[in-house]
Amino acid sequence: MFKKIALATPVAILALSSSLAFAVGEARHSINLVASIPTNVFHVLPVDPDVIVKDQVLSYNPISGDLSTLRANFDTKNTNGSIEAVLEQEAFLSNGVVADKIPLVVTFNGISINNTAPVEVVGDAESTPGKRVDLIVTPTKPGTGGYKAGEYSGVVAMRFDAVLPTP
Repeated sequence: MFKKIALATPVAILALSSSLAFAVGEARHSINLVASIPTNVFHVLPVDPDVIVKDQVLSYNPISGDLSTLRANFDTKNTNGSIEAVLEQEAFLSNGVVADKIPLVVTFNGISINNTAPVEVVGDAESTPGKRVDLIVTPTKPGTGGYKAGEYSGVVAMRFDAVLPTP
């Protein structure tokens, strides 16, 4: 009986000490995953999803006095016609002072879009097989005195519509 206890004790200590060693160096991680699979008929999606998920910073160059431009690629497709775009609201940066507002020029596939009327941005022939196009958002530099100091923010809210071909 004594031999069994004498043999079991070192084995139990060895087993406990090895599990404690693993607990000291253990690391756990959780990764949240999401997926969005568009239809094969119509979609307008950014190539880099961070463009619509994270804040996009327009950097200020103190030497030239310019703000950087946002450029992003979008994959577009409409197998049943063309694609139109419109801004859902005026696009600008604001620091809270109306006089300091910075208008933004928004182009999609080289075509200027605004908040007054939808315009065709991808034609029927291009959108049927699908096309990768550029979104460019450019701040308009004020004529006198340049940009005013401050913290600015804004939103470029766009709507894309699938347009059926006219018979």
